[in-house]
Amino acid sequence: MNIPLRSVLLSLCSAATIAAAQQPALITDAGTGDVVTIKAKVDAVDLAKREVTLTGPLGRTVTMHVGDQVKNLAQVKAGDELVLKYAEALTVDLRKEGAPGREKTSTSTPVVTAAPGAMPGAAQARQVKITANVEKVDPKRQVVLLQGPSRYMEVKVKNPDVFKEIKVGDKVDLTYTEAVLLEVVSPSK
Repeated sequence: MNIPLRSVLLSLCSAATIAAAQQPALITDAGTGDVVTIKAKVDAVDLAKREVTLTGPLGRTVTMHVGDQVKNLAQVKAGDELVLKYAEALTVDLRKEGAPGREKTSTSTPVVTAAPGAMPGAAQARQVKITANVEKVDPKRQVVLLQGPSRYMEVKVKNPDVFKEIKVGDKVDLTYTEAVLLEVVSPSK
């Protein structure tokens, strides 16, 4: 997503994702999904500089500049809690018929922000649909090589029943969805 919320997520986590370039992606069945919730405590708010100091779940403190797109910053006070929910899901559909194709479409929702006078918040979602051709099937490793619109990708298919159905020349439709919800809430009593 092209909004600073993703940067907030990365700052709060303060952890790097390490992925080997040769490591195949994993498909357990026809789809998978996950929601991560991260909370940070607001330590200080400088309205004149539009800066918020936060302490994340790992105890790391960071001061972030808050852009003008964040409305109602004056509502945020020290002690409030910033809650970020990040969801992603992947669905897979195997097609046996149809013309070969490799295509990609991407759609995003506009950023939705909080109403005037409410605590600051924002949400956005993005969905990418890819059609890929099955180029190779490796039964030993239970891996398939997919040719998408812009690159090749190895995918490990964990479910043997699903893997048995995949043949060279098949088409695979993958739909990747991600959503971010960011809100500031008053501390729990």
